[in-house]
Amino acid sequence: MGADRTSPVGGFGELLRRHRRAAGLSQEELGERSGLTARAIGDMERGRTARPYRRSVRSLADALELGEPERALLDRASRPVVSPDSAASLPSTRPQPRRDGAGPRQLPAAVVGFTGRSAELAALTRLLGPGSAGRGPGSAGRVPALAVSAIAGTAGVGKTALAVQWAHQAAQQFPDGQLYVNLRGYDPDMPVAAADALAGFLRALGVPGQQIPDELDERARLYRSRLAGRRILVLLDNARDAEQVRPLLPGDPACVAVVTSRDALAGLVATDGARRLDLDVLPAADACVLLRSLIGPRADSDPEAVADLAGLCARLPLALRIAAEHAVARPKASLRNLVTELAAARLDVLDAGEDRADVRAVFSWSVRQLPEDVARTFSLVGLHPGGDLDADAVAALAGTDSVHARRVLGRLHRASLLHSTRPGRYAMHDLLRAYAREQAANRDEDGLSLQALTRLFDYYLAAAAAAMDVLFPAGAQRRPRIAVTEAAAAALPQMPGEAEARAWLDAERANLVAVVVHCAEHGWPGHATGLAGTLFRYLTYGSHVPEALVVYGCALQAARCSGDPVAEAEALNGLGGIGIMKGQFREATSYYHAALEQYRRCGDRVGQARVLHNLGFIEHEMHNNESAGRYYREAMAAEEAAGDHFGVAVTLCRLAGVEADLGSYDQAAEHLRLALPVIRDAKDQVREAEALGWMGELSLRRGRLTQAAGFFEESLRIFRRVGHQGGVADDLCNLAEVRLRRGDYRQAIDYLRQSLALHRRTGDQSGQIRTLRLLAEALHKAGQFAAARVELAAALRLASESGNTYQQACAHRDLAESHQSAGEDDQARHHWQQALDLYIELGAPEADQVRHRLRTHVTMHDEPRAGPGR
Repeated sequence: MGADRTSPVGGFGELLRRHRRAAGLSQEELGERSGLTARAIGDMERGRTARPYRRSVRSLADALELGEPERALLDRASRPVVSPDSAASLPSTRPQPRRDGAGPRQLPAAVVGFTGRSAELAALTRLLGPGSAGRGPGSAGRVPALAVSAIAGTAGVGKTALAVQWAHQAAQQFPDGQLYVNLRGYDPDMPVAAADALAGFLRALGVPGQQIPDELDERARLYRSRLAGRRILVLLDNARDAEQVRPLLPGDPACVAVVTSRDALAGLVATDGARRLDLDVLPAADACVLLRSLIGPRADSDPEAVADLAGLCARLPLALRIAAEHAVARPKASLRNLVTELAAARLDVLDAGEDRADVRAVFSWSVRQLPEDVARTFSLVGLHPGGDLDADAVAALAGTDSVHARRVLGRLHRASLLHSTRPGRYAMHDLLRAYAREQAANRDEDGLSLQALTRLFDYYLAAAAAAMDVLFPAGAQRRPRIAVTEAAAAALPQMPGEAEARAWLDAERANLVAVVVHCAEHGWPGHATGLAGTLFRYLTYGSHVPEALVVYGCALQAARCSGDPVAEAEALNGLGGIGIMKGQFREATSYYHAALEQYRRCGDRVGQARVLHNLGFIEHEMHNNESAGRYYREAMAAEEAAGDHFGVAVTLCRLAGVEADLGSYDQAAEHLRLALPVIRDAKDQVREAEALGWMGELSLRRGRLTQAAGFFEESLRIFRRVGHQGGVADDLCNLAEVRLRRGDYRQAIDYLRQSLALHRRTGDQSGQIRTLRLLAEALHKAGQFAAARVELAAALRLASESGNTYQQACAHRDLAESHQSAGEDDQARHHWQQALDLYIELGAPEADQVRHRLRTHVTMHDEPRAGPGR
């Protein structure tokens, strides 16, 4: 637990320093090798250069002679994406916005009892330009340039309340939706990186996880492309500076961006044309109106006390609300007595760089009225590394039960020390968080804060494991475990079924990422690696790629810093899985080989088997069937040696698919016959559905169409029941192939379009390519030749983007066939040649077939043709 709590473990600067020292180089020597100055390298190592140029990172990797996994990690570390609040401010995947109102609607609830600020609201409305009140979707183009408003002011002055209030009033002017993110710019531990905020926006705009680029600049370009032609309001709350905001600004002038910050954001004003709106404390009259509206009729009997109370609260809306709630909680006390009590409190300045915001007195005044256990819980809540929390997490922090924690949360909410983010979940204003942490430090006797956080992290690990046990029971014995405290176990939420388990994981995804980051950086490496290993199937099946990158990048650094080779192998295996999800097979293979080496050093046969299985999957995807078969057989040998009967069954199903491709149908059928009962006994529904799908594939290859359809339909029912969209998409594609064989082209096309939509939603590029190629075949057979060519071109483009060389070759071959059937000889020859070159590069057996077709095509069309008179 004694890790350095000031500098992140495994950040880019520290990683670079370790590589340099391992190479025995000084900064000057590394500078000579890389072409950079020693000063530039020193700035990187000290963290002064937060985001170095990519070409500089590549030059350093070359100079240090790093292998592929180390290069990839250094590159990823140079692009900090580990903002714990990313997913809290990163909404879940939604459909792409449309003009029918289906776009993202992310605005927080407006503040109850909002008072005053009429001039400021009018100034924001003028941002829309003249005639905005009647502007509809068709007139959005009349806005001449992107409108950006920067609302600046001290902490607690009501910047967010103003922005949200105006946004709700103006929402109808933005029919394509409203995006919102809390950038947490002044939280010392948890600012949201622009890259993470962009990932959330892209998801809200319909981009699947796998299709979200790694690079900040690429994410920004895709984001602006998604906003093009739309009228969307973008609310960027609590920004630290212009650099954090700039990548999040829309490019389309029909959009409007509103930014709140304690900073004056002079850079946005000077270079981006933002119009700054400086927000001061409430005028005295408005402050009194707010207090009277919150306190009620009792305030009318003593207007002088109300005015004095407003003055003691520095007319800050946050402090005014806390004071009002305190007054409401003591209905028999006179307001004058409350004013006297507050005036006698210690009036020093909260350490937030604000010399006119004497709000600590208000906070302390309110907290001192709380029962001791409630005040203690308030201080502990400030330690929570995530965005919001529920009663179970509070129970773990405080070492109590959820019923008591729920009562405490209600008390803190009524005192305005917490605000509700959604039913049952609460968060803290950043000023209150700072004060709560200060109180936790003051109360921290015998390491109580450390104990509370350990209980919290135990809870998240235990709860995540419980959820995963419900969703994937067969994998329970394969997931890492660490001992948890009785308090953490007692706080576990009830998850009687799959719906509850998945809902818990979805609700806590942001916090789980935050916990992994915090644990990796602050001395809990076992919890970081344990959570990473536990969440693998949830993150991969759910296409949560940005979160997975953060989780496994942090887990890898935690494992290496703690000297845990098994955890290091697990993290490398997780990074390989992300590579597969993104269709980056070469990168995935590199991670898997590094993981395999670690597992072999540790003698971990189950781990070796998992990696060998994954390598076999990649080879099979690339249609290197002989190589895939070898990997699968190696995996089975390791599983048998480890007594992992379930693992053997899963690998047998994969091997059956390879043998079917090689024409060994009887052997494939025997493997599936042996595997299915073992998988069913393990009650792993996903694996059962996959096995049924392989049986359907085999029946289809044997021409047993009715039998194949039966297997595919049974598999489809299971996938739909467990909510596995990727599996549903695959089975719809399989059923389409059955229909295609029967000549029912209309139904085949319908299934394929459903499959394609699902594959796009999940971001499965490999699935999209296969579906597009089959859709082109169905359209061609239905006589829709032009439409077929469009789908083939889309398949080729996707294959090229994902680096799937085999699918590129197949798409070229399909296009060659299409052009040849249309008599377009030059285009056909071009695509035959492209296909041949790629098949030769892969060493694929299809090369001989294509070579023959190309030779036949050239011979047919290059010989002199008989003219009409001969």
